[in-house]
Amino acid sequence: MIMNLMKIFNLLIATILFSLVSSQAFAVEFSISAESNFISKLRPGQKITAGYMNIIPSEDATIIKIEAKMIGRIEAHSMIMDGEIMKMRKILPELLKNKKYQFKSGGNHLMLFDVERDLKEGDDVDFVFTFQLKNKKIISKSIQFKVN
Repeated sequence: MIMNLMKIFNLLIATILFSLVSSQAFAVEFSISAESNFISKLRPGQKITAGYMNIIPSEDATIIKIEAKMIGRIEAHSMIMDGEIMKMRKILPELLKNKKYQFKSGGNHLMLFDVERDLKEGDDVDFVFTFQLKNKKIISKSIQFKVN
């Protein structure tokens, strides 16, 4: 009886250990590829500017928050022209696995509000993007932008 309980216990421990090891072996770290990351320099007297980039995620994800030191608020916006009127609205961009998403002039872009310092051409600014993955996991990644 004790021998059977020991076998069952050992089998249970082995199963648990195998499950932990195999789940770690197949877990893939969420990653992003970002290029052409730049912020437009501020116009004199302005505290608002725009940012642009191309981003490719390794998994489906939604951008739920963007932050940077010295910038009060960063929002992803869509922009469309309705005749002579430019219409912008805040969006939560949905990124598709291995597909390029563009933040570009005349389309979806980043709006930077309440910029607390002069951004000079050539300056680097670190943005922290917070993503929600399809499995609801929340991950933050830092992306560096250059002021142009």
